[in-house]
Amino acid sequence: MKHPALTKGYSVIELVVYISLFVLISLVVVQSLLYSMKTYSIARAYRTLQRNAETSLNRITSEIRQSSDVSAGSVFGSTPGTLVLTGTDSGGAPYTSTISVSNGVIQIVTGGVTTALTSVEESVSDLTFWHIVTSTTDAIKLEVTYTTVREPVITRTFYTTVVLRE
Repeated sequence: MKHPALTKGYSVIELVVYISLFVLISLVVVQSLLYSMKTYSIARAYRTLQRNAETSLNRITSEIRQSSDVSAGSVFGSTPGTLVLTGTDSGGAPYTSTISVSNGVIQIVTGGVTTALTSVEESVSDLTFWHIVTSTTDAIKLEVTYTTVREPVITRTFYTTVVLRE
């Protein structure tokens, strides 16, 4: 006859099997969570880099389109490039804008006022301008390379070409 106290509970082998299954399932779940977090972090970094690059390139494009001439003080075909633009504002007053990169930040200097175009979330390593002149148009081609400052480090190069107003 079996004693009732001996039939209750789990054997050592059953406990080892249950604990092993629990550990295995836990490892799979933790690995999946870590992979998801890494993927989300990379996607967020790409989104932030894209958004900040679009914002700064839109401002540069706007400055170039509003200008009427490119000054001789510009540096073309090398990095870091400098673009010096001249034009007249809506009131007819002449102005000069200088677009350059300093310490990883794109900046525009207009009327002695410096405006940073990039955020602290990325650094600009390359900024190159090319002056394209044809018989009918005057344009600027721009190449800029952004790199995220925080992990994960992502580097992307953006290009645009903008025609100056007549």
